[in-house]
Amino acid sequence: MSTVPNTTSYSESLQQTGNAGAFAPKNEMGQKEFLMLLTTQMMNQDPTKPMDPTNFVSDLTQMSQLESTTQLNASVMAMTAGFQNLQVMQAASLIGKNVVAEGEKITHQAGTESQIRLNTDEGLTDVKLVISNASGVVRELSWPGDLPKGDSVLNWDGLNTEGGEAASGTYNLVAYGYDAEGEIKPIKTIIGTAVNSVGVNSDGSMMLTLATGERVNMNAVREIG
Repeated sequence: MSTVPNTTSYSESLQQTGNAGAFAPKNEMGQKEFLMLLTTQMMNQDPTKPMDPTNFVSDLTQMSQLESTTQLNASVMAMTAGFQNLQVMQAASLIGKNVVAEGEKITHQAGTESQIRLNTDEGLTDVKLVISNASGVVRELSWPGDLPKGDSVLNWDGLNTEGGEAASGTYNLVAYGYDAEGEIKPIKTIIGTAVNSVGVNSDGSMMLTLATGERVNMNAVREIG
């Protein structure tokens, strides 16, 4: 026995599918649009080759999973925005406070001693700390012996290369040493200063403007006073 489709229903379906306004595509396909598409496909399928129900269920499951993933992404984005706002509020509480942070500038007061912390991931030899300003090198300090891995403190007595007192102001710091293979290695300098302002990068990370005028990332802070 052959199967003959209902002529009226089949004709109506063809007329409906010809209505461009009824099935006009939207910017994105939701579950409703997906079901309409599958229904139209089933209505217009070849009666001798009907759609496999297994494929129908599989397509519907994939659509449901996609919609769930989209909703999950929206929730994660909202949580991320909330977390960033919380970070900004926490970072703002640092304004005006003294911190110990990685930096390449130090504010020096004439007649006083300045403490500079050096940090390295490996032991180095022939370590130098160069202190300079816009006029050039003000003082070059040498670490006695080998610099061990980790943090070490080096004190600047506040004198320049001629033995006179260095003026009050902001100075640049550059530290370096040599590894076991004789290659020159940079050394992080860590200084004590105050936080003047807080900013947010395009990626959401926090930036601090220190009293020295230097801008450092939030993760450069080692201690908060």
